[in-house]
Amino acid sequence: MSGVETEVGRLKTDAVVVAAGAWTSRLLMPLGMRHPSLWIRGSVGRTAPLPIELRKLVVWGATAYRQRADGRVNIAVSEDGFHDLMVDSFANGHRFLPLAWKNRHLLRLGLGRPMMQSLMGEFADFTTHRTLDPRPDWRGLKRAGRTFRHEYPDAGDIRFERAWAGYIDYMPDELPVIGMAPGVQGLVIAAGLSGNGFGIGPGVGRTICDLVVTGRSRHDLSAFTAERFS
Repeated sequence: MSGVETEVGRLKTDAVVVAAGAWTSRLLMPLGMRHPSLWIRGSVGRTAPLPIELRKLVVWGATAYRQRADGRVNIAVSEDGFHDLMVDSFANGHRFLPLAWKNRHLLRLGLGRPMMQSLMGEFADFTTHRTLDPRPDWRGLKRAGRTFRHEYPDAGDIRFERAWAGYIDYMPDELPVIGMAPGVQGLVIAAGLSGNGFGIGPGVGRTICDLVVTGRSRHDLSAFTAERFS
């Protein structure tokens, strides 16, 4: 690897790290590498200030949430995933069938604008899609709000002031790809964290740093190699 071609020119470097989340498969495709990730849409809603105090509690419940200093609570759709069907969904379908069957009660499929964008090749152009900003899953958010109120009845009515969403790059075996890319010197991959990035991100960052600086890791990365999908 000698550098990266960008829209403003070539950047020369001895090492390149691909940690692009949902974009990873498309970045690696020109190199002949398969990264069969499935885009799972995650949604979060922010409530109005609630008359409860959660900041000093460690909570394990049926919803994922965190209270802000102003009393508002960010509630995430955590009980199920939402996959927008695209062309890649069918190309990688045989890899995800076992995972989809295992989580058949936790995965919903949608057919809409993302499929049309995929058919038109829009997601292949990195210069036009600066960010991935899908629509929030309001159905899932309303259900998450009802579940939250069931856990905390003193919270009263749950009203979302705003909501946002993003795509998680989910792998067929729910394990990330971490390590040196096979057959491409100087290319390091850290992607496919399957929704676990906040938990394992610091460890992955340290591992990638070791690979870039020393060319090796203190950990056994054989389970995370990209070659398992070749």
